[in-house]
Amino acid sequence: MGNCATCSADVANKNLDPVCDGKRMWIIFLLSSCAVLIGGWIIILIFELFQNLFDKYQHRKLPSRTKNVSYSRERQVLDNNDYDDSTSNWLNDMKDWENSLISGQTKMGKTFVISIFLCSIVSLILYCIDTQKDSYVETCTDFYNSINMQIDLGLNFVFLVHFILRFAAASHKGRYWFSLYSLVDIFTITPSLMGFSLNRNWIGLRFLRVVPLKNLPNLLQYMSVIERPRTIRIVQLTSKFIVIWFATAGAVHLAENSGDFFCNFCNSQKLNIFDALYFMIITLTTVGYGDISCKTYIAKTFVLLTLIGGLTSAVFSTMIPEFATLFSLKDSYSGRYLRVKGKRHVIICGYITLHSLSAFLRDFLHQGRDEVNDLDVIIVDMKTPDIEMEALLKRYYTKLHYFVGSIMNVNDLQRIQVDKATACLIIANKECADPNGDDSANIMRVISLKNFNHRIRILLQLLLHINKLKVTSVPGWSVNNDEIICISELKLGLIGMSCVVPGFATMMTNIFRMSSYDVRTREQKTQIWPWRDLYYRGAGMKLYLEEMPSSFHGKSFIESVLICFKLRVMLLAVEMERIDHNGNKRMVIDFISCDNSVILRGTRAYLVCMSNEEANRVKYYCSVCYPILDNITEIQLKQIRKCIHMNKIGKKQDFLKESFSSRTNEHSIIELINTELIQPFISSSSEQIQSSCRNHCKILSKEDLSNFDSTGMFYFIPPRSIEEAILDTDILRMYQNKYDESSNIPEEEKKLLKHPVYFRNHIIVCLHADQTSIIIGLRNFVLPLRSSSVQRNEFPAIIFVTDRSYIENEWNSLSTFPDIYILNGSSINPYNLKLISIHNCRQCVIMSTLDQGNLDAYLADKSSVLCALTIRQIQLKKVALPSQHNSRSETMRQNWIHTLTTLTIDSNVQYVEQGYTDEVDLQFFLTTPFASGTAFADSVLDCILSCTYYNVNTVNLLRNILVGGIDIQLEEILAEGNRFTPCESTELMRKRKRTRIDMVNIRDLIPDIDTKIEKVTFNSLFCDSLHHHHVIVMGIYRLLNVLLENDPNWKGDRSINDQKRIVIYFPPYNYQMDQSDLVYIMQHSHLEDD
Repeated sequence: MGNCATCSADVANKNLDPVCDGKRMWIIFLLSSCAVLIGGWIIILIFELFQNLFDKYQHRKLPSRTKNVSYSRERQVLDNNDYDDSTSNWLNDMKDWENSLISGQTKMGKTFVISIFLCSIVSLILYCIDTQKDSYVETCTDFYNSINMQIDLGLNFVFLVHFILRFAAASHKGRYWFSLYSLVDIFTITPSLMGFSLNRNWIGLRFLRVVPLKNLPNLLQYMSVIERPRTIRIVQLTSKFIVIWFATAGAVHLAENSGDFFCNFCNSQKLNIFDALYFMIITLTTVGYGDISCKTYIAKTFVLLTLIGGLTSAVFSTMIPEFATLFSLKDSYSGRYLRVKGKRHVIICGYITLHSLSAFLRDFLHQGRDEVNDLDVIIVDMKTPDIEMEALLKRYYTKLHYFVGSIMNVNDLQRIQVDKATACLIIANKECADPNGDDSANIMRVISLKNFNHRIRILLQLLLHINKLKVTSVPGWSVNNDEIICISELKLGLIGMSCVVPGFATMMTNIFRMSSYDVRTREQKTQIWPWRDLYYRGAGMKLYLEEMPSSFHGKSFIESVLICFKLRVMLLAVEMERIDHNGNKRMVIDFISCDNSVILRGTRAYLVCMSNEEANRVKYYCSVCYPILDNITEIQLKQIRKCIHMNKIGKKQDFLKESFSSRTNEHSIIELINTELIQPFISSSSEQIQSSCRNHCKILSKEDLSNFDSTGMFYFIPPRSIEEAILDTDILRMYQNKYDESSNIPEEEKKLLKHPVYFRNHIIVCLHADQTSIIIGLRNFVLPLRSSSVQRNEFPAIIFVTDRSYIENEWNSLSTFPDIYILNGSSINPYNLKLISIHNCRQCVIMSTLDQGNLDAYLADKSSVLCALTIRQIQLKKVALPSQHNSRSETMRQNWIHTLTTLTIDSNVQYVEQGYTDEVDLQFFLTTPFASGTAFADSVLDCILSCTYYNVNTVNLLRNILVGGIDIQLEEILAEGNRFTPCESTELMRKRKRTRIDMVNIRDLIPDIDTKIEKVTFNSLFCDSLHHHHVIVMGIYRLLNVLLENDPNWKGDRSINDQKRIVIYFPPYNYQMDQSDLVYIMQHSHLEDD
């Protein structure tokens, strides 16, 4: 090591406290830490050895008879024994508590993590104070007289608790023992404890307390302080640089101030921590001014190894840190999922991206769901998470487990324990250029999962309805347990219903989606609602499924609806198991029924309300405790709990099940198959109420049997060729130039026309597609518009503006529907839209199958946005010259074109309706276009996938609303792509008697709303409509201008369209109605000859 200079004892001890009398004990401090490190490792090895021997001994003690059982039985025995469950329940609970505490996901955990980080900062500050100029490396200060030593010992006790918690929660004790953070704790906590016992203080390796600063990016991501990739990367690089810089400076400071032990400490020099930091920065940057240099051989060797080891490039470039990150991530995501007793895990696979996953998890892991606390989510994908995905994973640290692998690989299925998984959710790529290929890949995943575990429940997203038949033929697929969520089917169905009930898609998706809204007492009392808060309140409603208590048994459906409403809950539908003539149990959903229908035991209710606490009001409602609900207060509502009367009421009403079980329900709305079902959950109670029921419900006139299809659920005409449906542009142009809209065309000329030349109150579908486009299934769009539950003269004509080469591929399924027309051409051409009287249409729908697969994903909605701008141009030109009798605002109102634009990318909503660019950062369902029902995005359908997991009949509930029920024959026709055939049985006409959602003017329900002295509230509207019209009011569609009049936050800084309305679902109980409101109602239909 070279020649060591000799020196006197005074010079050698200049870095030692004179009180120590020249006695150094640094070796005791250092060896004590090494002893703890090696001793702890030996104890862990011995413990693991005995644990393995004990496990082998337990295996040998298994009864010999298990050797002859089959593989499946042996596997079941092993599963039942489940060696992971050998640890006690309290230990598992303790581990869960430790994980939640050190992860920072709970309030206590966040407080604890922040406290540990702050303690590390305080410890570093104490270190800097103790390493000032003229300080000693080793002192003999009395512990009770040193504030710094006392504070440092207290901090180390906190670090010791943190170390014990992390050690207890670690899955691999041996690997954890030699982790970086464990070494920091061992070499800092142990010397502090030794210093207390020896009454000495050694600076030692306390500079290692800077290492926890490396965890700063993770801490900020736990707290959702940083989320953007650039910010995350900056914090990561900054924290790494500070840690390396401070740690190397601390090592140089210790070596230089201590001196070389083999040179009798003669070559030491006084160097404070700030000088050491200065020296290391000029050394790492290779500047080297030379004003400060190392004198000890230990420090020189350390600096030399630092430079040769490439630490300079590691600090001042990004290549080596990026490689280190990639290698560390590989091990993190290639492990095995360890199932914890008492917890269920769900697997998510398919199209995994930040965009698709974040929106889904926000709804799936919402705190409003009771089952979330006992649920782990396993994500499987072939890609290693990038920085953005890492931020998402850390946000849900205690719930998400990411594994790199493939569902098609058996080894990966074993790693994530598919055989013990509760369900597997497969997400489709809604932005892909090849929907058929994406569906095929997801079907292969279903085959792989069912082949590995045929009992696993699968929730599958498909893009095209034509692929549903392939899935149902997969071995192990269960119709009752598994579910297919067809994006195109549900999307087109919701859009179709929105054409006759504006805002329907917004209202229904908000019901199925989970969101949070805090009720404001001030707004409830003053009725001064900011319009966004009022919409958010309706959008915050959630769907719950609860069994109806005994207090409802024997009550009519209408009475039950009214009771629930008084409890501030909306009763949407009821559900119960029915048994068909073959003895098969099926879950059947029923909507609004007649007065002669009563609730039986076992009926479950679909409730829509703000929270689970409100749903429990229905669950625990007691008619003895609350016989009168008209004047119930909010305080009483919050006090509703399960009482002693519920069981007594249930015993008294047991006779209802027997008295109604033998009767059939004449007003059954939804039928699974064309046979009678035993034990309906709603039964006829008396014959006298039938007339009352019939008078209030919508009456359908009797029509010829040939006007309906073979299912009896839709209108039908004999198939016609596509030429009969194509509109002749020359004829349209000629007659529109020859006759005005108000003129009557002579009857002789009308007979010569093969199609209408003037349209009013019709539906226009601007479909951007060509011959190469994938069939999306337009029949799903038409079905709600041709339902047999409405009068034929009520449904509007439908005009598809698209390329003929595309519509020819779909025409076979559309040819049996009446009043379907085609305009061959581009919808971006304003002349085509004017030919079909777009300014007189009821609704104009904009859809596109083009522009998929662009390098810039935001261009996926290019055609739709351009079409929306074209329609806006037509509208503005129509308004530009108001007539002499009408003002400009009146002309605007008369010629306003109602549009509904479907989008693939959520953020493109800002281009559909200019003027709302301030909503770019809002979630799509919070934007004004979606709230008004003028925009729809594919991503909102992800809420149906998550809702289906928690309630198996969610999709059936939505299908009942859209097409009127689930019929085996209908399912076969839709899956096989066949056309409808004419009806052959009058018995099928009873399927016309079903529930439908409609929109009416508030004057139709309360004609004297203008002359009423008392204000009409939502309470009076709901009750009067239920009593006089036998309809259930679901919400209102209110003019935005009316909402802004009561909005205290509105400053009038932006012009608002007079015709724009906002969907307000289930308004507050005493919220005042306006005479311009449109009302969403749910009503029942009856045949004229009933």
